[in-house]
Amino acid sequence: MPGPRPTPPPSRVVRAGGAVVWRIAEGTDADPSALTHKSIEVLIVHRPKYGDWSWPKGKQEPGEHIVACATREVEEETGVPVRLGPRLTMQRYKLGRNTTKEVHYWIATPDLAQAPLLARAPAERAPEREIDRVRWVKPAKAMRLLTRRGDRRLLSELLTRLDAGRLATRSLLVLRHAKAIKRSEWADQPESQRPLARRGVYQVGRVSAVLSAYGVDHLVTSPWRRCLATLAPYATLTGAPMDMAPELTEDEAKNDPAALRAAYRGLITPEGANTVVCVHRPTIPALVGELAPYTPNRLSRLLPQGDPLLHTAEALVVHLARYADDADPRDRVVDLETVRV
Repeated sequence: MPGPRPTPPPSRVVRAGGAVVWRIAEGTDADPSALTHKSIEVLIVHRPKYGDWSWPKGKQEPGEHIVACATREVEEETGVPVRLGPRLTMQRYKLGRNTTKEVHYWIATPDLAQAPLLARAPAERAPEREIDRVRWVKPAKAMRLLTRRGDRRLLSELLTRLDAGRLATRSLLVLRHAKAIKRSEWADQPESQRPLARRGVYQVGRVSAVLSAYGVDHLVTSPWRRCLATLAPYATLTGAPMDMAPELTEDEAKNDPAALRAAYRGLITPEGANTVVCVHRPTIPALVGELAPYTPNRLSRLLPQGDPLLHTAEALVVHLARYADDADPRDRVVDLETVRV
């Protein structure tokens, strides 16, 4: 009778982040909502160790958020600071018998405002033994040069968005404030002044890294203390304007829900800024309700569904685009992702 099977060794996962970076080709005067394959360029890198062309990417450092990893690695390998857009398909492959590598990719653009860069540490360029060539090329040429089939699939994903008029986007981050002390510990004191817990103070530092990765340069917040404390470090680092919106408080949302919904609708109207709105748990369902009419059926499942809709220091990242043939003045949702700090 055969003996028991040996326990397999534990599997190790190495996580990495990267981006497919695109720009409007130099000398091209193209409407961002009417781009073609010939009017854009993508950024590829050559690795002499492997003799291949690929997208810029690299391993996540201990304690680093994966979105911060993606922007850092792109800048280290190319010298180009970027802003993340919609997420692409994660690439997963074996590095050895018991090690799997997961590479998380986003679409990204180099058109980054100065403010978000102030919340990032300076990036040190990768040595030439790692990256010896960096090139902006048209998609057709990139498709010929890219070595890995998975990298070519990522380019195909980007081009599918371009063909649908959904490549040029801006981001709206709906952020639930960082962890506050319990209501029971703040009895008989003004709810508007309830402060962050120790866990929340830790979360705030990572919130800034996430906001920078998405190029946030406009802040909107409930004026209550826990929301202000969540955004204050990023506002201080970047100098980005922060607008107080009393209609976003829990009390005002109860007293005047129509004003709350109107405030959320205003965030969908295109103004060019990449915006974060810091809110309270009870006000989030109203936002989801306002987003729903502008969200295609294929993306509806990505809208928050459970209870709570968002955890503390968790953000719904809404990628918005203006459709060229749409008479509605508001942007349309072209992608959604949830990011936990």
